[in-house]
Amino acid sequence: MYRVTSVRTRAICSATESEEKVLRAVSNALGRELSEAARWTKTTGIFGEPLSVLEVELKGKDAEAAAERLLSALPAGYANERSEVSGGHEVVHIRLDKQAAYLGELVLSERDAIKVEIRRTRT
Repeated sequence: MYRVTSVRTRAICSATESEEKVLRAVSNALGRELSEAARWTKTTGIFGEPLSVLEVELKGKDAEAAAERLLSALPAGYANERSEVSGGHEVVHIRLDKQAAYLGELVLSERDAIKVEIRRTRT
């Protein structure tokens, strides 16, 4: 049995995207408002284009609620296939479609994804 210790997300916002909409997509995916937990970093892409990176880390009850929401939406066996176990720790890696999340849907995707890491410790 594992206990959720944190949920971390990362989403890239290109110059043609709205930071507000990317924040809404991540908020929808995690099932909560994130204005306080959101950290934006400005960077550049491979071709010098401006990018913003949104990172969010939830802990405690917020992390537990977000993890329950995300894990319950996954197909059977997905979490086991996408997890890394080391000692008493486990990290489940999930990639969600950013556009679908903006619309309030949890859809797995590898392209233009919201990257999610659910960190758990063995109890």
